[in-house]
Parts: sequence; C-alpha cells; structure tokens
Amino acid sequence: MKLVVFSISHKNSSIELREKVAFSKSKLKRAYDILKESSYVKESVILSTCNRSEIIAVVEDKNCAENWFKKFYGDFFDLEQGELKDKYLFKSGKAAVIYLYEVCNGLDSLVLAEDQILGQVKDAHDFALEEKATGKILNKLFLGAITTAKEIKTKTNISANSLSISSIAVKQVENYFNNGLWEKTVQVIGYGEMSRLAVTHLLERNVKKIYICNRNKAAVEDLINSHDNVEHIELKHKYDIVNDVDIIISATAAPHYIYYVDEFKEKYNNKRDLCIVDIALPRDVEPGIGELDGVKLFHIDQLKDIAEKNMESRMNLIEDIRKEIKFAIKEYENWYDCLPVYPKIEAIQKYTKELTDEELSKMFKKLSHLPKKDRDTIEIIVRSLVKKMWRKPILQLKNAGLKGRAEEMASFVDDFLGLE
Repeated sequence: MKLVVFSISHKNSSIELREKVAFSKSKLKRAYDILKESSYVKESVILSTCNRSEIIAVVEDKNCAENWFKKFYGDFFDLEQGELKDKYLFKSGKAAVIYLYEVCNGLDSLVLAEDQILGQVKDAHDFALEEKATGKILNKLFLGAITTAKEIKTKTNISANSLSISSIAVKQVENYFNNGLWEKTVQVIGYGEMSRLAVTHLLERNVKKIYICNRNKAAVEDLINSHDNVEHIELKHKYDIVNDVDIIISATAAPHYIYYVDEFKEKYNNKRDLCIVDIALPRDVEPGIGELDGVKLFHIDQLKDIAEKNMESRMNLIEDIRKEIKFAIKEYENWYDCLPVYPKIEAIQKYTKELTDEELSKMFKKLSHLPKKDRDTIEIIVRSLVKKMWRKPILQLKNAGLKGRAEEMASFVDDFLGLE
C-alpha cells in the first residue's frame, strides 16, 4: 500500500513540540495548499488536536515518505535541524490502516477509549473533503474507520464508565440521589481544572443552581454571564449556604481542610440530605463531617478506586476491540488490493454491454416479424449468457487482486483484450 501516517503525539513528543506543530485553521489551509500542489502527495488528511499533529496520506512512493514528511514539518513549522529526531511515529501500508482504526477507537489516546477523538477524526476528514485534499482511497478508509469505531463503542459500551475523577464525582452524586440532578443545588469549592470539569458535567445534567465558591470572581465571570443558574460567592461565605444546597464538590489546592467538623456542625441544620464529594488532595473536608446525620461524604481515594475498576474494565475489552478492528480492516484491504483491476472489470462490462446492444439491434432488425414477447425472451437469454461467460474471468480478476497480483492481471487485460 502507498498509504502512510506521520504522527507527532503525546506518546513520542513533549508538549512544547506539540505546541509548535499544531495546525491552526489558517495553517491548516496553507498546509493543504502545499500538499495539494505536491506531485508526491496524492491524498491527505491532517488531524491536529491538543495531543497529536499528524498527516494520513496516499503518496507516490512510500519508501521516501518518512523523510518527505519530516522535511515538510521542519520547513512548515520552521523547526530547528534535528528537533524532530526520535519525536515522531511513521507507519505505512497495513500498519497505517490499523493505526487509524485504533486512533478512532481511542486506543492511542491519553485517556483510553475516550470519546472526543472520534469526533475530531470525523471533523478532520470533513475539512479535508472541503479542501478537496482527499480522494477515494482515504475516503473509503476514514468512512470505514469511523463507522467501525461507532459500532464497536455501541457493542462494547467501553466509554460508559468514566476515568475522569470529576466525571466520576458527579456520577456518584447522581447515583446517591437516584432520581437525577435537575432539581438539585450545588456548591463547588475552587475553580481549578477538576472543578471546571465537574461544573461542565453538572451543567450537562441540568442542575437547578450552581454556586461557585472561590477567591477570584474574575475567573468565573464568563461562566456566570453565559449561564443564568451559575452564581459566585466569596470563599469566606461558604458555610452560609450549606443548608441551601444538596451537593458540595470541593477541589481546592489548599494545604489544609476547608471544612472543619466543629464549624460545620454549627451551621448544618440536617433538614435536607447533603452529599459532599471531596476530590482535593490534600483533602478539603475533615473526615468527621461524613459521620454527621444527613451527610454522605465521598473522598478522592474512593473515586480513584472506581476509576481503576473502570480502567480495568476497559483494558479487558481491548483485545475484543482489536479483533473487531482486524475483521473490519480485512474488508478495506480486500477493496484496496483489488483497486487496479476494478477499472478493467468496468471496461469489460462496458465493452460487452456495447457489443451486446449492437448485435441485438442487428438481430432484431432481421427478426422484426417476431412478436415483442419473443424478442424480449431472446434478449434476456443473450444478456444472461454474456453475463455468465464473463462471470468466471471477472471473479478471477478479483481473486488475483486478493492474492496481490492485481497490477499484473490489470496489465494482462490491457494487453490481451486491448480495452485500456
């Protein structure tokens, strides 16, 4: 196969290098212009995410591809000589096909079997289509890889159990209340990465109200402006609303507790159940608070245990996923291997149809006295006979492709039948 992948990803490079080789929208268009102008690259799709910058391409000669794309990246991003050394992955042929299928299924992702990558691959292919940079070989490959990934995700349900602590935290709360979170009020302490992810998951579940409790109101201004149910309160007032919320999710970087038992007991009136999830390390919530009536406390180690079990569950499915991929890839390989003979088969079918039409027309002029019913019968028999005559030769052409002899047989058809 003349199919190749050149990839700079989280597996082989630093974040500093990935930042340098990221394709912005404007750079993406410029890169496609260069690739399309090249006589060497026949088709291409660029996939650029926070964790990867890679080009999947059909090339004139795969033996030169590694050096060609290394030079392309170096020139395009103005990299220093040797900066890419041992910092990229290169695959060709069947290995490149397998790679794309595994990427679509999240097997090459930082978070195993994450869902986001599939949408990113689809968007990348759609953009390549808009830019007219891709063709039948990559279109067939990407359609097959994306469709297979969707089917595998549905079949295995591999993404059902999250590996994100923030997502698991919200899921635990959802399970605790059992009837959804749409009428619940939440207090989120801190607004670092884990808190932001937790807020995203809470908003997706249509909670009634979210109070974000942190020292820097400016950090949450955009969120407050875009969501009517989000409000900021000062960190020093965190105890003031403990009786107004159903859920507290705490994720600060404080070196000490944020909530202490004695202070909490003074404020909490136990008139409504309260679920607290402490995802900070060191912990934000003094453990004794979890022993108060009406309070359910989850801490980060419990959530990590769930994440590890979820990861174990995903790991157990990897072999099954690879078997599904192997089966799906075989269909693509068969199609690809037969590419040289398909035009010959079409030429044979076109030639025989034209010849049959011509001879039937001559025959029916001589047999014009026959009833239409009889002429229709003759036509059916003749066309069926011609089709049967070519059935075995056409099948042999396809079999030659499956055995790696497609180009040889295509050349033979040109020489023998003169149908080029």
